[in-house]
Amino acid sequence: MYFRFKNKMFIFSILSFVVFLFIRSNQTYASSCTVLKDKHFSFYERKMKELNIADPPYTVFNFSTEVSSDHDIIQDELEKKEKKAMRRFKYDLDEKRDRSREILDKLLSSAIDFF
Repeated sequence: MYFRFKNKMFIFSILSFVVFLFIRSNQTYASSCTVLKDKHFSFYERKMKELNIADPPYTVFNFSTEVSSDHDIIQDELEKKEKKAMRRFKYDLDEKRDRSREILDKLLSSAIDFF
């Protein structure tokens, strides 16, 4: 009885070791595939870092286009705010005109009633 139990434990330990090795080999294979894919550009990346070159290179043209686009965006925002302010000003002016017209109508009608 003890001998059978010992054999079963031995077989179980061998099987678990084989499963462990199988899992481990799959993990190392998967990680080695990703390393191989990245190794194609490692020389390029190393040289770029040594030369302190931006990726992609930042040129005067890039800077000028960025500045001009920022300037255009700022101009558009200022125009929007100006249009909004003008609309608000016109609305307020119309409201004041209507109120003054109503007050003047009441004043004139009461003056006519008085005389």
